[in-house]
Amino acid sequence: MLSQRLFFGALLIAALLGLLYVDSRLPAWLAAQETGPRFDGAVVTLVVGALAYLGTLELARLLRPAGHAPLFLWPAIVSIGLVLVPFAYHSGLLWMAGLGDVGVAELTVAMLVAAVFGTFAGVAARRRTERAAGDMATSLLCVIYIGLLAQFVVTLRFHGGIALLIYFVATVKASDIGAYFTGLALGRTKLIRWLSPKKTWEGLAGGVVASAACAAGLSWAFGSSATSTPTHATHGFPPPVHGAVFGLVMALVGQAGDLFESLIKRDAQSKDSASAIPAFGGVLDILDSILLTAPVACLLLLR
Repeated sequence: MLSQRLFFGALLIAALLGLLYVDSRLPAWLAAQETGPRFDGAVVTLVVGALAYLGTLELARLLRPAGHAPLFLWPAIVSIGLVLVPFAYHSGLLWMAGLGDVGVAELTVAMLVAAVFGTFAGVAARRRTERAAGDMATSLLCVIYIGLLAQFVVTLRFHGGIALLIYFVATVKASDIGAYFTGLALGRTKLIRWLSPKKTWEGLAGGVVASAACAAGLSWAFGSSATSTPTHATHGFPPPVHGAVFGLVMALVGQAGDLFESLIKRDAQSKDSASAIPAFGGVLDILDSILLTAPVACLLLLR
């Protein structure tokens, strides 16, 4: 199991770095005309959109054994739409469509309003009132938990550049890795036995140390030389001390995100959200810590 986790983890890291490289080079490769759309962040947007779509479907299926019946396709479509909002704005597509005065916030609110109306229509089309409120609530949970939170990952790409996006993901995943191996080696005291029996206080401490060390180390090694890829991205790495604090916050919020997903999985009496990724589980099992930390990272790094 551990060897599988290391192997597929390495493959995921390699795939991520490859996609980020393509994303950084795509604008030069496509070389749009001055009046054409920008392609900064196109690959990141497509990847996050695909993961949001799969994650939304996965969550909707996961909720079924718990007695809920959320809509499937509509929340997944809205999740993709929410992820595309920053790209539509920064690429100039809104300006080309005559909507240049519409900002990211306005378009996001419009998407959420559409999500509410579409959810109401979809549940009403079932022509039954039993558990209708619960079905609507869980459908909108899929949209907000996956689509809205995933949008902040794309926002970080546009306002912070690829370097800051890597910094964020590396810090969060360092917490996951540190917690896993520390808990495996030293874990004795259960963190929340009724919710996640394998998590320990020792693992949490290891995750915090690993995350803080990763963030501070990256800030020290690359902070002065890291540059933002998009021309409109102006935010750089924080100083090492601030980086350590950032890592601590990411570790704690990331662990909360993991426990949030565990609460849903336990309600559905499922160990993993799915079995799409060997040794890891489903898409949600990979994204759980990323989703909840993304808006906090934007708040801390893009001020």
